[in-house]
Amino acid sequence: MKKVLILCFVFIITLQAKERIISLDPASIETLFMLKADDQIIGIVSLTHSDIYPKEKTSKITSVGTFTNPSVEKIISLDPTLVILSSYSLNLKQKLDNFGIKTMIFKTQHLNDIKDNIKILAKITQKEKEGKKILKKFEDELKNLEKNPLNKSAIYLYSSNPLMAFSDNSLIADILKLIGIKNLSPKSNITRPIISEEYILKQNPDLLIFGINATDKNLLNNSSLLKNTKAVKKNRIYTYKNTYLLLRLSPKIIDRIKEFKAEIKTVLP
Repeated sequence: MKKVLILCFVFIITLQAKERIISLDPASIETLFMLKADDQIIGIVSLTHSDIYPKEKTSKITSVGTFTNPSVEKIISLDPTLVILSSYSLNLKQKLDNFGIKTMIFKTQHLNDIKDNIKILAKITQKEKEGKKILKKFEDELKNLEKNPLNKSAIYLYSSNPLMAFSDNSLIADILKLIGIKNLSPKSNITRPIISEEYILKQNPDLLIFGINATDKNLLNNSSLLKNTKAVKKNRIYTYKNTYLLLRLSPKIIDRIKEFKAEIKTVLP
């Protein structure tokens, strides 16, 4: 009987043991902090283009390298029980499997993916109660963002050379739809298809949004076609410097969409 009790005690302790998480995915890091599970984070990646919320705390966590080039040696040395991969670190999976380190990756294609990711992380970290609260707030905030739609059309450019836009099957398209902007980019399984100036003129958007690698403003000055669009004629050209953050699928995206919507209003009548 005593032996059975000891075994049961060991099983309970093992069941309740906290994970030792290294996250190579900034969105998961932010979600873990919002779940109040940051005590289970032992390593993260560092970014060159933006901070990870909450900056005052994430800046003190051990870095295992950059977002695009994490160090396998550093990861192994921290002895994690779980490594959360990103789309930029999928090549690490096999290497970490060889060391018996568990890995996982989250879906990051659409706004609704955030809901599943919250639930999964809440379960992993034994924070289901906090997860339900965050999920409820997230869903309520999405509904609030649908109010007072902007009722305009737009093409959101990913890059200007080559000319690429976020397709109608992308996270950006979800965000535009949420705030009442019709995305005139092509319907495509490719997230960032190449488009032409002729295509933009034909669609004739109310607004042109420049993001990430769309930095060549001479594109507008040198193009006789784009000069004929409503967006250029009415000077509805907007550069959003935080596209990287807008593509980060954590619950913090709500604040970023609010900021994005407010700034878009400044270039609309």
